[in-house]
Amino acid sequence: MKNSKDVLKNQELMHEFYAEVSEKYPHLSLEQVKEVAYGPWKMLREEMETGELETIRLKYFGTFQVYEGRAKRMLENLNQRMKLNKISAEDYFKYSDQIKNYLKREVK
Repeated sequence: MKNSKDVLKNQELMHEFYAEVSEKYPHLSLEQVKEVAYGPWKMLREEMETGELETIRLKYFGTFQVYEGRAKRMLENLNQRMKLNKISAEDYFKYSDQIKNYLKREVK
């Protein structure tokens, strides 16, 4: 979980970055530069939240994907957590359904 020092550090970094690029892009505001910097990560998060577990490529950063073996281990972990009552039934079914659907699509 983020603490206030992390948030402050991120804000400071963004202000430093904006100071560096503001001469090259004087027509962009700080908020617009933030949107550009955070845009790919926001898109990645939104795609992950859909539960489709599709492969996502971010130019210059790499490819983010779920491997079949990892998905199977995640499912085993969910089952263990459910047996030990460390996860709610609602979350268990939500995540296990996502993983099972992914495995059905990938293992044909």
